[in-house]
Amino acid sequence: MNEKQLEIIHHAEKLFVKSGFDGTSIRDIAKEANVNIAMISYYFGSKEKLLEAIFTYKIDLFYAKMEAGNIFTDADSALQTLEKYIKHFIKTMNINPGLFQFLSIEGGIKKRLMVSPTFLKFKEYNFVLLKKVLEKGFNNGSFFYNDPILISATINGTFLNFQMNQVFLRQQLNITSSEEYNNYIENHLSNHIFKTIKVLLLNEE
Repeated sequence: MNEKQLEIIHHAEKLFVKSGFDGTSIRDIAKEANVNIAMISYYFGSKEKLLEAIFTYKIDLFYAKMEAGNIFTDADSALQTLEKYIKHFIKTMNINPGLFQFLSIEGGIKKRLMVSPTFLKFKEYNFVLLKKVLEKGFNNGSFFYNDPILISATINGTFLNFQMNQVFLRQQLNITSSEEYNNYIENHLSNHIFKTIKVLLLNEE
């Protein structure tokens, strides 16, 4: 992907997050990116394909950052591996909170990306990685609870709740800046999620 394509993607993402998919036109994107409409059509073909290109680009970055996290280390216990996974996953997801909030709204209403190969691959990647993390504990007998689907839903659902309800939660937490809110998510929230799942995994009943 060349520099001009990346520039268009950057400006289109900002407009989609701000105004929604239907509220953003190709003309709006061209004006924001300071390019002509024909260039956007040449590179991406349509607004729908531009949206998928944004998502594909961001997901590829997500994969790279997750792989760089060095989650699996033989010296770590199963719980240490789980904690590293959760903290790195939340931090990586939180790099683009507006985009994931936008996709949650658009996907739930329009179903534009929920069944796309890119989105399904993204969900499968995260699910398989989480299963690998959990299997480390199941195989050595330190974990007793075995439901990766519900654990995955707990992690993703809790994170998205904090993205969807940012205005309300910032008021309740007396947080005034986005930076402080992001720090809360990456530290306090990820620690809460880890402790919650830890209780489930260590419960023999």
